[in-house]
Amino acid sequence: MKYYIDYQYMPKGAARPLDDGEAVAIETEGAAVIPNVGDYVQIENSMDPQGRVSFSGKVQSRLFRYIRAGSEVTCGVNIVVAEDDDDWGLLIKE
Repeated sequence: MKYYIDYQYMPKGAARPLDDGEAVAIETEGAAVIPNVGDYVQIENSMDPQGRVSFSGKVQSRLFRYIRAGSEVTCGVNIVVAEDDDDWGLLIKE
C-alpha cells in the first residue's frame, strides 16, 4: 500500500486548518514515523526554494483516507498541527 502524508496548520481560534498546499509531502510504501495526537511538531521550510510554509504546534488530529482503485489501495494521511501556547524551551535543551 502507498501512503501519502502531509500536514496542515491551524492557527489559534480558527475553525478549520489553513490550506497552504504541500508542507512536507511524504510518500512511502513502507513504514514511516508520523506524530500522534498530542505530539509537538515543527516544520521548518524557510530555506525551501519552492516557498513551502513553516509552522509549529501540537498535533490536533490525524485523518486516514483510504482509496481503492481496482486492486490497489492508497492511504492519504492528513495531520493537523494546531498553534499552542506551550513553552517550547521546556521541550528540548539546545
